[in-house]
Amino acid sequence: MKDIDEQVAVKQGHWFYGGLTLCPVRIVHLHKRFGSQDPEDPPELAADSSAECFYIRYRPPGPHGQWQSGGMAMSLREAMFLAQRKLGPVLQWED
Repeated sequence: MKDIDEQVAVKQGHWFYGGLTLCPVRIVHLHKRFGSQDPEDPPELAADSSAECFYIRYRPPGPHGQWQSGGMAMSLREAMFLAQRKLGPVLQWED
């Protein structure tokens, strides 16, 4: 899943940690749904599969903040909604 951070963003912007610190957020589009890789999960959840997915990635504050997972959605609109739910209402998207 590391290569996900090297993908071109379909949507990007910034969120404000604590209402003050500007941090980047991006959404990338992949044709792969990453499974849980947990052998106790049903095969359809455990295994990777081919699907249109939008992954939310964000960086926390700090000089060496690595991209963090903000979740996965099946549409860009849903991904934008999930990002706002996770990062708060002070999230600004670039056009």
